[in-house]
Amino acid sequence: MKNFVVHQLLYHAVITHPGQVIVSDGKQFTFQQFYTRIIKLADSLSHKGVKKGTVIGVLDVNTHRFLEMHYACSMLGAVLHTINFRLAPEQMVYSMVHAGDEWVFVSDVFAPAIKPLFSKFPNWVLMSDNRRQALPDAQNAFHYENLLEQGEEKEPSGANEISENDIFSIFYTTGTTGKPKGIRYKHRTILHGAIQLFHHLALHKYGARVSSRDVFMPLIPFFHIHAWGMAFFPIYLGSKLVLPGSADATGQLVLIKKEKVSWLNMVPTQLQMLLNQKGFGNIKVLTGGSPFASGIAQRAQREGVNFSLIYGGSDQLATAISVIPEEVEPDTDEALEWRRVGMRPLPLVEISVRDNQGHEVPHDGETLGAVWVRSPWLPEGYYKEPEISKKQFIDGWFRTGDLGFFYPNNLLYVADREGDAIKSGGEWIPSGMLEAIISEHPAVAQVAVIPKKDEHWGQRPLAIVKVSEKVSPKELTDFLIIKTKEGKLARFWIPDQFVFVDDIPLTSAGKLNKKVLRDQYSEIK
Repeated sequence: MKNFVVHQLLYHAVITHPGQVIVSDGKQFTFQQFYTRIIKLADSLSHKGVKKGTVIGVLDVNTHRFLEMHYACSMLGAVLHTINFRLAPEQMVYSMVHAGDEWVFVSDVFAPAIKPLFSKFPNWVLMSDNRRQALPDAQNAFHYENLLEQGEEKEPSGANEISENDIFSIFYTTGTTGKPKGIRYKHRTILHGAIQLFHHLALHKYGARVSSRDVFMPLIPFFHIHAWGMAFFPIYLGSKLVLPGSADATGQLVLIKKEKVSWLNMVPTQLQMLLNQKGFGNIKVLTGGSPFASGIAQRAQREGVNFSLIYGGSDQLATAISVIPEEVEPDTDEALEWRRVGMRPLPLVEISVRDNQGHEVPHDGETLGAVWVRSPWLPEGYYKEPEISKKQFIDGWFRTGDLGFFYPNNLLYVADREGDAIKSGGEWIPSGMLEAIISEHPAVAQVAVIPKKDEHWGQRPLAIVKVSEKVSPKELTDFLIIKTKEGKLARFWIPDQFVFVDDIPLTSAGKLNKKVLRDQYSEIK
């Protein structure tokens, strides 16, 4: 391997596992066939003027074409912008303009919806099997497969000159607290973070442990940190990779069974949907992105889902993954709870939990503080946002905006976002922990806890609940009183009010959208 860059992973995979396969959209490609398609695409794009530094936006679900774009952009030195299709339309356009997209590759799934954008960007490529489909009305427009066929079967001349310190990709935060913020990653940082994440999983015997014999399927979209590194790791391992495209939970289960998928990643809401599918289980799952409720964890274990919880984000990559402490017996309720709450930092990652004065808080399992992170793959800041970067990236550390604490065994629990925690009578109530406990009630399908203004206490918790069967506020309160006697929560944490809803809004990353809920319910009487 000459340079630690993305397309070098593919070179190695073709040498060592040329017959391994990638499954996508009813098709199957060997690594050798995949490589051939990529070099032809890269050659064709180079003749169209794509060069080192050209920013290419891709708007697609997890397909082979989106994966091909990762490696073609790497060979060209182009910057891959993985467009978040779950952003509000104005936020998505903002991210495309802010990133400086010169080319936009769009699948036929999204092309009709973004027709108004065709005149805003000069070069468009339609990613579709249907070559008769009308092209975007733009300055230059091409069909993906035609573009690929026009290329010669040779690598771009500058492929070997791409450096590990060149920018590989840019992607954007979800924008729930303001406009989306762009994060650029170099080849070196994105690969170090992704590979270290999976090496960490290989070190531990239980949960979502990985091996080269696994069949991988990412349900995290490529726009979110390259599906948490899944655009790279199966190629790195030489493992079979299954891409779900736009399949819903039913279609995903069909793929899992047909292709013998053994390892998936997803947010908790996706796991809930799959658990509702008959026959889902006996599989390994990496989940995260929001607090993992006890009820889901217990149900997952009953169905044979071996899960691990991950903590990280677009602006810090992988930071910590849940583990079972060595002294705990694996098949016990205690072990299940540790996999849900106790996260060990990845090797080379430093985590500091600090009070308002910047001092480390004790590792006592209860003292909350602000979570700070430092790692070799931390980005330098937000793209074109120097003032925001100065507030968040400080002396090599990233101030995450999360609240958490360390247990005495030095495992981390991330309790809440700083903006979501509730300050009642001068004491913190971590909404994520409270949600996890409420979710243990069998009638609760989903719950979000937000602060409600209170003249006496400042704030009090308000629970927004989606139920799977009829339940009253008194029954939920009585349930939580029992939990206080078990020592799982303080009495003053119990919400003063429960609001029952048909659905709870989610962010583009599949998290509970508490901003929307606060806007709607925080003034409720």
